[in-house]
Amino acid sequence: MASADAGGGSAPVEAVSASASADAGGGSLANGGAPLRVLLVHVWYWPHVGGGDQHVEMLGRELVKLGHEVTVWCADVPAHEPRRFERGGVNVVRLPPSRVLAGVDPVVSLSGLSMEGFDVVHLHDTLPILVRKSLKMARSAGVPVVTTYHNDYVKHGLIANGIKGLRWAIQGRQTLHSSDARIVLTRYFENLLRAKGVKGEIDIIPNGFSPISDAAEIPAGLSGRDSGRPLLTFIGRLSEQKGLDVLMDAWDLLASESGSDAGPESDPGFDLAIAGKGELGDWLTERIVGASQNSHIHRLGLVSEGEKRWLLENSTGIVIPSRFEGLPTVMLEAMHARAPTIMADVNDLGRLVTEPGAGLSVPPGDPAALAMAMSSIAQAPEEQLTIWGNSGHAAAASYMWPAITKDVLKVYRRITGAKNA
Repeated sequence: MASADAGGGSAPVEAVSASASADAGGGSLANGGAPLRVLLVHVWYWPHVGGGDQHVEMLGRELVKLGHEVTVWCADVPAHEPRRFERGGVNVVRLPPSRVLAGVDPVVSLSGLSMEGFDVVHLHDTLPILVRKSLKMARSAGVPVVTTYHNDYVKHGLIANGIKGLRWAIQGRQTLHSSDARIVLTRYFENLLRAKGVKGEIDIIPNGFSPISDAAEIPAGLSGRDSGRPLLTFIGRLSEQKGLDVLMDAWDLLASESGSDAGPESDPGFDLAIAGKGELGDWLTERIVGASQNSHIHRLGLVSEGEKRWLLENSTGIVIPSRFEGLPTVMLEAMHARAPTIMADVNDLGRLVTEPGAGLSVPPGDPAALAMAMSSIAQAPEEQLTIWGNSGHAAAASYMWPAITKDVLKVYRRITGAKNA
């Protein structure tokens, strides 16, 4: 069984946010900048559920709080009425697709839309049709463009990876080179883009989070549970990307006869809560039915913000077994809530947990290592849990959205200033 990286040190997380640098270039109304009219473009947006959607929505809301005008263009997937509305002060325009390529790239038209009235366009992702059409329209209108590269999505099979590589060579790199500024979430992604041949300045500005303001509320699926048992929790989309199968394989190692010498009554020693919805929902139902000790698995479905807060504040640990990620919001939320965190070391994310001593890191796709880490958290003495929790809380402070948004604004000011110089 592979060992988990305990990362026992208490060194601070690497300062990846531009706010650590000198405050040159201005960035908000508070220091004399004029209000900006910002267009954010992302394929997915509310009511779609995902990390990128949340990133765009929270950035937009923070910009509005600072006095800027924000509009979002997104695909109307899933279909929503009305297609034009305001949410959190952000103007949302949902574009109905004629079809969705490979299930991930909606084919939309920008007919009837215009770049007139926007001071800056902020694209999120590089390949989707909506992003590339918006870039072309912005270039034609002379509106400065920022592109954030969120993630390097994993594909399976030679054909899928071949198509991905071809699209990157023809389209993805061109999106970044045609932009006036480029943002990545971590140093890992800067290095990745350099290896992919991307030129020019790259700003490193991490994902942000906002503490949940709703009152904590215990999910209905946990009422009546033995509160004396440790509780480990997964919160996220039920998908292969999020490593749901790895999580269930780890449970089987801990709970089944074949994974233990304790016999048919083997008890992992903790309860497992799974919150979220997604394409593996039916698969998960069947997997839980066939799992050993399944009375200790609690399927919660999509939880409210209050229920999510309860889980973050009351779980013994949060488990994030993802196969690939940009910078998951739930990791930052868990650290802030003082929940010891198990993070798969994908795209160098494990270090963001282990360096500040906020939890454990495991290799992605390794059920045995994940099982060991889950047992370590569940069996840890209260003193160790407190150390992990306090360390994570301190490290998460620099990732709050108000600070992150000011760093993004510095990029906006830089490129709009260059245009008007």
